Amino acid sequence: MATQTLPTITLTPDEEKVRTLLVDVATSIDSANPSSSDTPTVLRITGGWVRDKLLDGKSHDIDIGINNMTGFEFASHLNEFLTKNVEKYNIPANSIHKIESNPEKSKHLETATTKILGLDIDFVNLRSESYSEESRIPKMEFGTPKEDALRRDACVNALFYNLMTQQVEDFTERGLSDLQDRILRTPLQPVQTFKDDPLRVLRLIRFASRLSFTIDPEAERAMQNPDIKTALKQKISRERVGVEVEKMLYGERPFEALDLIERLGLGDAIFEVPELGEDKREEVRDVYFRKGIETVKWLFGGFEDSEGYKAVRGLAATKRDEYIMWVFAAAMPWIKVSIPDKRKGKISVGVVAARDGLKMSNKDFESLERMASAINGVKYTIPNVSGLPRSALGGYLRKLGSEWRIQVLASLLVELIEARVEGSEPGGRRDLEIIAGYESFLKKIYGEDLGEVWDLKYLLTGNELKDALNQKAGKWMKPALEQVMEWQLDNPTATKEDALAKITEIVILP
Repeated sequence: MATQTLPTITLTPDEEKVRTLLVDVATSIDSANPSSSDTPTVLRITGGWVRDKLLDGKSHDIDIGINNMTGFEFASHLNEFLTKNVEKYNIPANSIHKIESNPEKSKHLETATTKILGLDIDFVNLRSESYSEESRIPKMEFGTPKEDALRRDACVNALFYNLMTQQVEDFTERGLSDLQDRILRTPLQPVQTFKDDPLRVLRLIRFASRLSFTIDPEAERAMQNPDIKTALKQKISRERVGVEVEKMLYGERPFEALDLIERLGLGDAIFEVPELGEDKREEVRDVYFRKGIETVKWLFGGFEDSEGYKAVRGLAATKRDEYIMWVFAAAMPWIKVSIPDKRKGKISVGVVAARDGLKMSNKDFESLERMASAINGVKYTIPNVSGLPRSALGGYLRKLGSEWRIQVLASLLVELIEARVEGSEPGGRRDLEIIAGYESFLKKIYGEDLGEVWDLKYLLTGNELKDALNQKAGKWMKPALEQVMEWQLDNPTATKEDALAKITEIVILP
């Protein structure tokens, strides 16, 4: 390595206890094996912990790289050492979880994980890797610290902290300068780095958005290489793509991640868009991706400056709501385009593209599907809301279900995007007119105490209804119960006794 001034890392008291313990374990291993003197055990903290400690001094996940044995072998020695020395270190022996090699899940080597003093610690040997043209799964071998550093996705993620010397090590010779300049650069040539493992394209985007770093221009050009995009689609499992995108969108800067994806032209490599006929293809407009993410950013950020729209701002109540909205926005070019579906008759192309491209959970997919299906219904209900009886509004919300809020927000998003595609300015008159309509809609809902109407229980059970009408059970019961619900929505203070007293007026039998 070139001579350079190395920064120091200040360990917390618990980190120092862990460092002392691990160094003592390494010394114990070497003492028990005199023949190991040529290659004494050296432990290094690798990757993200070093980067984050140098940036803001905080990190709880520690990856320990070992030079001369597997992670599980060292962890087993650690457990045995603690069992014999529990009083000295006052740290109980913890169960060691062995993680078998599983290349499809990006676990290329046998590793081990444990928790000590609240710190999550993974153990793995330093390694080198080589790739074939057909697969992102590398051939792994024990490697030197420099080989281990060079195989990583970015120089800032290739910094090590040597537990024995308590020094930062920069084997790429660019990690520290890149950290200072806040830039992401690949240790080796970008095209080869991304060809070897195209998932690194998404990892760099995630780190760039999370850390507010700039991606090196040469790496950006490589990320736009058609061969790299093809490799990303063909060599990476959809599950791994979904994991990376989910981390981006649950992070602190989801817009920055999607902004990079759109600017680098990677949307169609992430979303699995079905084949569209010529008539459908004409409906797809790429501008909707850009307008979609910009509008969600405004709704979650810049819109906060607008007065009088408290109800609209409360529609996305959780991080998951926000995640689903970002996915919906990214799928916007295809949301209003439909294709035939055997089970549902038709389905939004955007929903299918997100489901298949990200391998979304059933719960997230169903949320996205309901959002796409509700767009027109919400849009056309809003102008007429003032004249709707409580039963009609409540019945509509019950059909939307427990996630009615995010469906309303999706409809609002689509209206705003369409206005902006036509030239409306963010926060301009047209924007505020649209939002005002939704605000009135929501005020009507909350004013009528219908926010949780989807969970409203029937005043009468099926048996009580059957007995009250002196009827046998049958297909008539479900529509009859809905008539009861309609009545109780228009009579919110009514009791079960009130319903029974009026049952022949409430229920009209076929």
